[in-house]
Amino acid sequence: MKPFPISDFRFPIAWAMACLAVGLGGCGFLKARKPPAPAVPVVLVPEMEPIAGLDGGTPCKPEEFAADVAKAQADWAAKRPGIEPLVTAQKVRELSRWAKKEMQEYRRVPSLAKVAFRPAYLHKEAGHLVLEGTADTLPTHSPLVTRWLKVYLLYDQGKQAIVKVAVTIRGEVQE
Repeated sequence: MKPFPISDFRFPIAWAMACLAVGLGGCGFLKARKPPAPAVPVVLVPEMEPIAGLDGGTPCKPEEFAADVAKAQADWAAKRPGIEPLVTAQKVRELSRWAKKEMQEYRRVPSLAKVAFRPAYLHKEAGHLVLEGTADTLPTHSPLVTRWLKVYLLYDQGKQAIVKVAVTIRGEVQE
């Protein structure tokens, strides 16, 4: 096969059209797509560390605040696309403090779209409700310990919106 001659009149026109398309953004498939930025602050907290602004408060019963939970779940659906790309398997492995060896094989965080939230704590004075959801059960370093990847939402009852998200690992010893 003969090489395409540069002197052929079609080559400069094709080259110019390709450069123009890329320069104007016409070739969308050539561009790297960036995930949307999170709409609220997101903190990744090491395993079993306190979470500033979320821990404490008055414990809630699962059936309390049903209307707030429904509104927070809807707000989560809107904000999740900007948050989910931040919660990678690598980041989750970095959050682990006690099961480092077992976490080396952790490769995929399930979709956060399936996380169901329940009320955990109420900060009455601030008008904030802390909601807790479990994203995954994680590998463990002991048969007596169960570990979970948790997502916590700080929901402002006055604004009816999530104002902060925390992702961490929590565990429990079964004796």
